[in-house]
Amino acid sequence: MAYIPDDVSQIPDNHPGYVPASDDERDRLTILLHKRLDHVIDQEQQAGISRQDRERLTAMHKQIRADLADIRYGATEKTVREIERRYRHI
Repeated sequence: MAYIPDDVSQIPDNHPGYVPASDDERDRLTILLHKRLDHVIDQEQQAGISRQDRERLTAMHKQIRADLADIRYGATEKTVREIERRYRHI
């Protein structure tokens, strides 16, 4: 018989070793990512961009949205650091 986890076990802070990021860290990173997303959307809407640039921007758009979801649903300190590192050069 396969193990089927209950709803409570899916809540991140019910897992041993789960260290949530502070609200301040998550809020700061969320603001940064929303600004970056706005910039990407503006670039996507420019007329005359190449297909390659449009594909790159679409991929960035999807990644930013995925990162925002990770933060929204209980990112750990480690996840926040990884996301920050990803956008540090931008």
